Amino acid sequence: MGRIADAALTVLARGPADLEDLAAELHAQGVTRARNPVAAVRRALRDDTRVIDLPDGRIASIAQALAGIELTVVVSADAAGDGRVEVEPDLAPLVVLGVGDTIELPAGVREGELVAVGVADPAEGVLNVRALHRAPRRPDDEAVLLDAVQAQLELPPPGPGWPMPPIAHLATVALAVAADRPELMRSPGRPLSEVLAGGGYECHLGWVGYAGTDWDLLTEDEALALEGEVRRLLMLERPAEAAAVQERLLGVLRRHMPRRVPPARRALARSLARAGRPDDALLALVSTGSDDPEDWYEAAVIACRIGDEVRARRWVESGLARVAGDAHADAALCLSDIGGDLDAQAGFLRSRAALGDIEPDAEGAEVLAGEVARIGRSYLLELLIEDVVGLFSPPEIAGLIDRLVECGDRGRDVCLALAAVAPEPLARRARSALGRDAIPRSRVAGGLLDAHAVAGWSTLFEDAPDQRQLIVTIEKEEGRVSALIVLIDFEDLGGAVKDAFFLPDMVEERLAREVIAPMEELGLRCRPISVGDAVSLITEGLEITRDIGWELPSLSSQPVLDRIERQLLHPRRIAG
Repeated sequence: MGRIADAALTVLARGPADLEDLAAELHAQGVTRARNPVAAVRRALRDDTRVIDLPDGRIASIAQALAGIELTVVVSADAAGDGRVEVEPDLAPLVVLGVGDTIELPAGVREGELVAVGVADPAEGVLNVRALHRAPRRPDDEAVLLDAVQAQLELPPPGPGWPMPPIAHLATVALAVAADRPELMRSPGRPLSEVLAGGGYECHLGWVGYAGTDWDLLTEDEALALEGEVRRLLMLERPAEAAAVQERLLGVLRRHMPRRVPPARRALARSLARAGRPDDALLALVSTGSDDPEDWYEAAVIACRIGDEVRARRWVESGLARVAGDAHADAALCLSDIGGDLDAQAGFLRSRAALGDIEPDAEGAEVLAGEVARIGRSYLLELLIEDVVGLFSPPEIAGLIDRLVECGDRGRDVCLALAAVAPEPLARRARSALGRDAIPRSRVAGGLLDAHAVAGWSTLFEDAPDQRQLIVTIEKEEGRVSALIVLIDFEDLGGAVKDAFFLPDMVEERLAREVIAPMEELGLRCRPISVGDAVSLITEGLEITRDIGWELPSLSSQPVLDRIERQLLHPRRIAG
């Protein structure tokens, strides 16, 4: 997972630790030499599924907390019939292993019998499930658990006017006990719900509160609490844990607020995809055969991101087939845009392959002009022209330009694209060959030539003081925009651009849904800023980048600095 994270796990194997203490020890060991070791360790661990935040703010290793733990559950009639027992509440600590809502029972277990579930290998999520004859009282274990629950319930509310009576997340409290006291809960005792009931508490869907808590009245507040916990975990970049909490929220909504299930299911899919579980995310969306085009749009987005164009195309068609009226106009627009981009990318790949064997002669100019005419989007035209510039030497391209002018409108569009994309002096040669006839004949060439920055956004300092993310949109053809994403790092790079990249062209509705909204889900609010301010920030950041010799990782996949120069910092005038 990373040198810092692995070293942190070694320290946490001794028990939970404050982030500051953990960072100080790793700094003393020489594991991190960052100017701010706390921030460096926080970044290294915030997406690591091997650790968990405890209620008191400390960090614990899941493997250390769960190693050897054994929990007991009484098999209900439903569980015996299904052959599976629910994890909540008696097996609650196991939710962090991603085992799902239920666990398979041994064959032959009947209603009323006891089952012990032990963690054989927390790293791999291997469980040992066995029938149990009796569950003895373990006074020490039970007393510590009850004290921990009481401490959580006595905490002041998160803010003024907090509407909920005291409740605590049982899994997190039990994990804290198991991590703090590794000698406890390591042999089967009474079920957690029975222990808590004896102490004057009761459980409900993974939560614990005082006996007599009116859970029916708390359903809305419970959903709000779960939603808040999901937001907190996403802000900490802990998507695996966020997905586990979102699954619990989905269970609440299915039972009590079914109208809120569809958006919650899509939120679960996004969390699962962020956690590196795209197949589970897609299953959550498409397994129900939903009639909601939003579900199919979300599935198509995830499929595109993992490079599964076949299923993405299928789900675009499924979503569009379910659009009815204006209620889903935005989803229909986004689905159509994804479908159009998939078609355009497929055509681009065919054109790129066709250009592999051409020569810079008259015949090659004709082939190039024909293939460019087939390109469906201006960002792909730009990419194809970049390929051409890399394919031939400058003298060969100069000769090719002269031949392209003789190929009619299609050839002149290629020259216009070369004037917009090729480095100087080749761009100047293309402009000279065109003379005063610098009017694009195709909408795609027009989108490349007329591209200009139209809007900017910035994340807020209070959300992420160590880094700033900028978004600048470049207007293209047919209402689409190309989004430039720039990450400025203050913590480790002193204000340099850490990375930057251009996204494929998309309609503005997709930008809002697929870029800005997910950032805000992660706690990175975006505020509009002027294009001029954005350009100034990017210019300053790039100057620092050059001064410190930092190389943008994205340069291995796209010439982002050249594109920033010609599209944003010094846009070219093509007209003669």
